[in-house]
Amino acid sequence: MIEEYISAKDRIISSSIEIISDAGLASLSPKTIAMRTNIDEMMLYKYYSNTNELLVDIVNYYFRFDRHVYKTIKVKKCSAVDKISAYIEEFAQYYDNYYALSSLMLQYEELLHNTATREIVLKGIQNRKVQLADLFQEAIDNGEVITRFSSEQLGDTVQGMIMVYSLNRRIELHKGTFKTELCAHVNQWLSMIKMK
Repeated sequence: MIEEYISAKDRIISSSIEIISDAGLASLSPKTIAMRTNIDEMMLYKYYSNTNELLVDIVNYYFRFDRHVYKTIKVKKCSAVDKISAYIEEFAQYYDNYYALSSLMLQYEELLHNTATREIVLKGIQNRKVQLADLFQEAIDNGEVITRFSSEQLGDTVQGMIMVYSLNRRIELHKGTFKTELCAHVNQWLSMIKMK
């Protein structure tokens, strides 16, 4: 019933993300999309002339809310460490709400080798790196965290945690939500690098 209110293009994108999540990027084909969406294979070409065009929309969808999250977090009236926690919580909630979407993070390497998606993925990854580094630099400038590491190194550490937790959710059974588990780990780590 809900499918009646979702555009065919949105159904194609969301179904394609689920296909990638279930069986990997190599499994994405007009045939598998048609089976998942219940849209005739020939009708798919009305929306996308090839898989690369679809992948561009998928990757844009994946990175679409990054700028909004960062702007919202950046203007919060709280400590920089609290901003970092809030930033991680937003992403974790996003991945909890749309589990299949997090699988795209595990496809970065392949998406970087695709000429259609390379620049979008590079820009998205770089933006996330810059955003986290900026938040950590604010924490360093405010004297909130130890300065043995650069803001870039601290941001990369958090990005690594997010990647590991995304991978772990695919290979292990978890009792808690992605947000609960990731945020507990990140916050524990942040408490170790906070200035006393």
